Amino acid sequence: MRTGILGTGAMTTALGARLVRAGHEVVIGSREPARARALSADLGAAGAGDYRFAARADMVIVALRDTEVLQIVESLADILAGSVVIDLNNPLDPPWFESRYAGAESLAERLASVAPGARVVKAFNTVYAEWLADGAEARLPAVQVFLASDDEGAKDAVDALVRQIGAEPVDVGPLRTARQLESLAGFEVALVDRGYAPFAGLRLVAGRHAQDADGP
Repeated sequence: MRTGILGTGAMTTALGARLVRAGHEVVIGSREPARARALSADLGAAGAGDYRFAARADMVIVALRDTEVLQIVESLADILAGSVVIDLNNPLDPPWFESRYAGAESLAERLASVAPGARVVKAFNTVYAEWLADGAEARLPAVQVFLASDDEGAKDAVDALVRQIGAEPVDVGPLRTARQLESLAGFEVALVDRGYAPFAGLRLVAGRHAQDADGP
C-alpha cells in the first residue's frame, strides 16, 4: 500500500519506520521538500516531496502542527477525495493542555468538513512517538491505537494498518468520539508535563458490563 505522511516530526519518524518495515510504500511530504527527502532517505522510504506529492496515496497520515492542519488539508481537498485520511493531531493549548474547541466539534470533524471527500479516521492521537520507536516493542506491551470514524471501510483499513505495525487497534465508535480522544490526549500531555513518563500509557482492559458481572 502507498502510504503518505504529511509532516517530518517525531511521529512521522517513528510511525514511518514501522510502516516501512511492514512493507508499506511510504512517501513523505513537507513544506520543505528537502527536509522530507532527507527523512525519507533515513527511513528507507519510497520518496518525498511537497504536501501534494505525499497526498497522492491510498492512505494519508496527517502529522502536522495542529494549528496548521485545517488550512493545509483544505488546500489538498481535491487530492484527498476518496482517500483514507488519518488524523493524529490534537488541538491542545498550554498551560492546561485543554482542547481549544471546548467540547464543540473535534479537530478530526473539522478536518472532514474542509475535505468532504476524504474518509477520515481519528487514530494515533493518544500515542507517543516513543512508544513506536525502534526497540520499543521489546520493552512495552503492544500499543493500543483508538480508532474513531463514520466510515466503517476506512476504519477497517486503518485497523489493518495498526495490526501490520504490531500495535493493537481499538474501535471506539464514530468520528464524534474524537472529541473525547482529543481530551484524553490532553490528559496524557498534562501528566507528562507534571513529570510522569510518556511510556506510562493509558490502556483499555476488556471486561463485562456491570449487569453481566458476578455478585451484587
